[in-house]
Amino acid sequence: MPQLTASLITLIAYIVVLAPLMLLGFFFARRKMFTPHHKLVMTSIVLLNWIFIGLVMARSFGSKVAPGFPDSIADISTLLPTIHLIVGGTAQLLATYLIVLMWTENTRFERLAIVRTRNIKPIMRTTLALWLLTILLGIGIYTVWKVKLPDNQNAPSPAVTEEAPDSSSIEEAGD
Repeated sequence: MPQLTASLITLIAYIVVLAPLMLLGFFFARRKMFTPHHKLVMTSIVLLNWIFIGLVMARSFGSKVAPGFPDSIADISTLLPTIHLIVGGTAQLLATYLIVLMWTENTRFERLAIVRTRNIKPIMRTTLALWLLTILLGIGIYTVWKVKLPDNQNAPSPAVTEEAPDSSSIEEAGD
């Protein structure tokens, strides 16, 4: 069994807790169960995300990716986390914006959200899609960084065989 590290705990939390909560929040929104259900679920997800970003992901990116960046961008162990950062960062900023909109709507703090939009459905759906994509990228990063794949250096080299004659030379030999 793998050692329980911060990255493994984070991965498990996203797969077992946060992804289902994201889908539950989507369910509440579809059923128009905004207050308190959707509002509390989505706020919890955004806050948990910020905690995981600050405590685990920023450190991992800073220690494993940033030192060789941008020279090592062609390496999958650098490229994948960079894409994860862009997609996940976009999702998290959109989600934070949506939370500010939800909590300040029809209050005296409404002006905290400098830009207010009437149609938030496309933004919410985009955020959910980006979050789910970010989780898939996180699984890929964990696999690349932590899972030991079989070593192919000890595998035998492919056998070299003679080239088979083409069918026209066989027919000629048979006549």
